[in-house]
Amino acid sequence: MRSLALLLSGLALTALSPVPALAQESAPRTRPSFAVDADGERLVAEAGLDCSVREVDLRGYDGNGDGLYEIACREGAGYLILNARPAVVHPCLMLQGIRLDQRPNRMRQATPQCQLAGNTDPVPELMARARDAGIDCEIDAVAVLGLDADRHPLIEVGCRDRDGAWLEGPDSRTVTACLIVEAQGGECGFTDGAERAREVGLWLAGTEAAACDVAEAVFRGRTPDAEVYEVRCGAGDGLTFERTSHSRAIDIRTCEDSAAVGRPCALTPPPADRDRH
Repeated sequence: MRSLALLLSGLALTALSPVPALAQESAPRTRPSFAVDADGERLVAEAGLDCSVREVDLRGYDGNGDGLYEIACREGAGYLILNARPAVVHPCLMLQGIRLDQRPNRMRQATPQCQLAGNTDPVPELMARARDAGIDCEIDAVAVLGLDADRHPLIEVGCRDRDGAWLEGPDSRTVTACLIVEAQGGECGFTDGAERAREVGLWLAGTEAAACDVAEAVFRGRTPDAEVYEVRCGAGDGLTFERTSHSRAIDIRTCEDSAAVGRPCALTPPPADRDRH
């Protein structure tokens, strides 16, 4: 598996501004609870957050005297919001680090910076987003990698013995398979080459290429109607195929046939080259 430290290479993400240092770890209630609750409702509304406020806590103040509020939402993880001009919003999802990684010897857990119930463990929220996006594998790792240009969370999902994915967009329903992420210069830290190969092997089951023991697979591009993939089979031969939006493998060609139509294989050397070895 690749190190998570390499995940963001080739991808420009909007960095979060640092969470402000508090003058005190837990602020005394210098404001009545109803005023704190009103502040929280106002900050959520002004920031345009999709959050039905369940609880508000005034956590403390920064060096400028601006209050740092933690907001718990009725559904999903909440936020830390600095009541500055303009307000600075920190999604709790972004502050917890990796909280689920069930691969051998890879369990890690960050010290949470959000403290209210529902904010300290992002796993239920991330798992729900993955399921809502149509991820149907056995999820064994999940993490928020950063924010995209529109400040929406970029989530990576790892699958046991399957290809993982990145989730993007305002509702995390824009799914990019790790096969495509890798081909476009990103990196999936929870998915290795063997898992990608097993995924493609499942796609080819029941087709004329079912006998191919997929050893390696890559995304090659798109046609107007499908995605194009190349496969190297365990026996040393290879093939290309297209995968439609309905998950059908079509236009399956040997590397020789594929080269004849201007789509040469890169994973499998031409027969002349193989004969020299």
